[in-house]
Amino acid sequence: MTVYLALITGVLLSLILAVIEGARIGTIRMHVECCADMALDSALAQYHREMLEQYELFFIDTSYGSPDPSFHRTEEQIFSYMEKNLRPQEEFSVPLAKDLTGLSTDSVQLLRAGVPSDDAGAVLKYHIVEYMKDISGLSLAEAILSRGQQMEGWQGRDMEGEWDRADAAMKEEIISRKRLTDENWDGQIPETPSDAVRPTRSENILGAAAQGMALSAASIPGASRPSVRGLNQGTGLTEPAQPADGAAADGLLYAYILDKCGYLGQEKENSALAYEVEYILQQETSDRQNLEKTARELLLIREAANIAFLLGSGLRAQAAEAASVIAALLLMPEIETAVELVILFSWAYAESIKDIRILFRGGKVPLVKGEGDWNTPFSQLLTYRSHLNAYHASETGWSYREYLGALLFCHGADHAVTGLMDVMESDIRRTDGNASFRIDGLIDSMEAEISVTSRFGGSYRIRRIYTYE
Repeated sequence: MTVYLALITGVLLSLILAVIEGARIGTIRMHVECCADMALDSALAQYHREMLEQYELFFIDTSYGSPDPSFHRTEEQIFSYMEKNLRPQEEFSVPLAKDLTGLSTDSVQLLRAGVPSDDAGAVLKYHIVEYMKDISGLSLAEAILSRGQQMEGWQGRDMEGEWDRADAAMKEEIISRKRLTDENWDGQIPETPSDAVRPTRSENILGAAAQGMALSAASIPGASRPSVRGLNQGTGLTEPAQPADGAAADGLLYAYILDKCGYLGQEKENSALAYEVEYILQQETSDRQNLEKTARELLLIREAANIAFLLGSGLRAQAAEAASVIAALLLMPEIETAVELVILFSWAYAESIKDIRILFRGGKVPLVKGEGDWNTPFSQLLTYRSHLNAYHASETGWSYREYLGALLFCHGADHAVTGLMDVMESDIRRTDGNASFRIDGLIDSMEAEISVTSRFGGSYRIRRIYTYE
C-alpha cells in the first residue's frame, strides 16, 4: 500500500459511509411517508357503510361498532396499519426477506378531527352542500328559495287572534245596540256562520284534513336525540374547507332533506319515523305530533292567503249579501260590515281545511288563488265538513313536498341541520350492528401526527391531513 493510498483511504471510507447513511435515512423517510399515506388512506376506507348507502356521505365511525366512539380508536386503527405497512414480512411469508430499516411505530395522535355536529352542524352541512353541487347544481335550490320567500310573507300572521277579535267586536256591537234599542232583550245573540264553523277549530286538525287516511303512530326516544343530549366535540372543518353559508347553500340543504328524508305520502322504508321532514320542522318525538303541528302551520298560512284573496275577490259579494240579511233580521244595518268580516274569516278557514286535505292526498294548491281555484262554495260553508272531498285539482299549484320545502326555508338552515342529525341517527340505529350509532361519533377529516423509531437508531415524525374530498 502506498503512502498516497493510505492517506485517501480514510477519506474515501468516510465518504462511502456518509453516502450509505444518507441513503438509509432517505429510504427510511420515504418509507415512513409511504406507510403513513397508506395507513391514513386505509383509515378513510373504513367509512360508515350506512351513512353512504342512506345519505351518500363519507364519514369514519370512531366507535367501530362499539357503544363508545373515541378518537383513540381511530388512532389505534392507524397505528395497526402503520405496523403492518412498516413490517410487511410479518404479515406475509416472504423467503429470505430482510428488514433493512428496523422501523416501528411509537405513537399516533389525532391533532384535529371534524365531527358532523361541530359548529352547530356546519361540518355535516358542508358535505351535504358539496354532494348536492355535484349531483344537482343550483336550479333546485333556487326553486325552493323562491317558494320560501313567497311563503315568508304569509307566515307569522295570527289568524286565530284576528278571527277572535273580529268575532268579539261583532258580538260586542250587537250587545251594545240591543241594550239600547230593546229593553226586553233576553241576551241571546243570533247564530252566524262563524258560530257553526269556529267550534271545529278546537278539534285536532288531522281529524278533518286526514279523515280516512292511515297515519303513522311511530315515535322515537326523546332524551337520546343529538339535539338534546351532550355531544362529542371535534375541531370543525379542516382547511381549506370553508363553512357552507349563504342562501344557495341553504337551498341545497333543503333540497337534500326533501330527497333523502320521508314525509307524508312519500315515506322512507325502514325509517324510525314515517314523517321525517315534518320531524325536522317540528322536532317532536311522534309522527302524529309532527304532522299535526305541520298541518296547523300550513293552515295558518293558507288562512292568511285565503282571507287576502276573499277581501279582493268577487266572491266577497256573497258574504256581503249574507251579512246584509243577518243585519236586517237583527234590525241593525250598522253591523253589516262587522258580520261580513266574520263570515269571510269563517269561509277562509273552511277553504283552508280543504286545502290541507288536498295536499295530504297528493294534490296541488296555489299559494295565492284565483276564483277558479276556490273549492268551497258559499252554500256549503255551514256544512263544509261534509264536502271535504269535493274539489277540483289544480295543475299549477304547489304540492305538499313544495310546501314542506318552503317551510324548511322559513324555519331556517340551523334548525333544519339539527333535526336532520336526529333523523340520521335514529334511522341508522335501526340497521344491523348500529344499535349504538352516534352522529357525533363520526369524523370527516383528520390531521394525524405519527412517530416512528428505527432499531438502528433515529426517530422520525410525520404529519398528514386527510379528508374526504
